[in-house]
Amino acid sequence: MIVTVLGAGYMGSATAEVAAMQGHDVRLWGTWLDDAMIEAVEARRDHPRLRKTLSDRVRPFRSTALAEALSGAQMIVHAVSSDGAVPVMQRAASVLPDVPILSVTKGFLPSRAGRMDRIDVVSSETAGRPLRFVHAGGPAKAIEIARGVLTWMEFASADLADARACAAAMGAPHMRISVTDDIAGAEICSAMKNAYATGLGLFDGHVGADCHNARAACFTQALVEMARLVAAGGGRAASVWGAPGAGDLHVTAAAGRNRAFGERVGKGKPAKEVAAEMLASGELTEGYPAIASAFRWATERGVDDLPFLEALHAIVWEGAEVGPTLAGLRLSTG
Repeated sequence: MIVTVLGAGYMGSATAEVAAMQGHDVRLWGTWLDDAMIEAVEARRDHPRLRKTLSDRVRPFRSTALAEALSGAQMIVHAVSSDGAVPVMQRAASVLPDVPILSVTKGFLPSRAGRMDRIDVVSSETAGRPLRFVHAGGPAKAIEIARGVLTWMEFASADLADARACAAAMGAPHMRISVTDDIAGAEICSAMKNAYATGLGLFDGHVGADCHNARAACFTQALVEMARLVAAGGGRAASVWGAPGAGDLHVTAAAGRNRAFGERVGKGKPAKEVAAEMLASGELTEGYPAIASAFRWATERGVDDLPFLEALHAIVWEGAEVGPTLAGLRLSTG
């Protein structure tokens, strides 16, 4: 099978490696921001993000070769950041084959209706036709899946046949992949978990290592709020308590850039400064914009009783003091 991966960052390159493990012919296309990654793959050096050399089955393509990379593809992996999803889809629309698109991109985007919506919805609007989107949810650290560490993911699509096809294509020995038709629930969980993982990191920074009680309380609160948000978006509670929700929130809060972002804000540095510093060092911080887009998504749909998300927005986007805000956090688990 010919598998084209759009985006040569962490997850794009990791999924390219997994596809190569399955014996597929993999085309790794890099955006105009991915030159350093593509150059490393071309030279057979370690990938700058994954710190390993990719399989020789992975063929790199520069940003100017998008049409060539997509020609004849039998499956596409969408691994462009949420910020780049629309610009890339605009360029790809005229040459995009009618095949399943497995998306590892997480977040919300502005829709034509003027409000935030899921990436599959906005991508289809941008392409001008319905796309066969399959969302890849669940706890999947890129470095680990590229190195063959046991991983459970859930592929979600309105068309279960497409979800199963993607699961079969990506079913390397260390991958455990379940499927669901709850694409709404899976995508909303994936979009929200970066915001809530940042919130759990706040306690690490503000309190220090001995904040296990607070983290556990807020982890539970995050899931309760995610369940309310998923219901508002037409999804099912099973996604919240499974791999896309609880599983992905756990791994993101335990380690990674979003937790690190939250920790540094928790120590008292303004969120805008932390985000700029991390971006300058090559660390994309999804949690920073995720809090704003999640808050807007919830507000537009009239979802209330979200004290944890409200506190995160107040700290990160409104400049509220960390200590008093966390001290006054209301838990609403009923």
